[in-house]
Amino acid sequence: MAARDQNGCVLTCTVGECSYNQELECLAPEIMVGDDHPRCDTFTRDRVSMATQDAIVMSCAVADCAFNDTLHCHARGVTVDHHSGHADCVTFRP
Repeated sequence: MAARDQNGCVLTCTVGECSYNQELECLAPEIMVGDDHPRCDTFTRDRVSMATQDAIVMSCAVADCAFNDTLHCHARGVTVDHHSGHADCVTFRP
């Protein structure tokens, strides 16, 4: 599945225990990223419905991220990875 040419597209997710993860791709319809910390708030182990396209960052509340503009992610693509026992957007840049 090719990544959409869109800002905030989740290009890679290495959090294999998330129900939306399939072969390092995020198949959530969209993800939400935390508030004061770039945690992927969409992470779940519950049974879920998969999207037909790659996920996008629907909103990001990490105000001090260089890619955040009024809760919208302007990174060319994001990577989600493990961090301290949870999933984080590791594209975050202060």
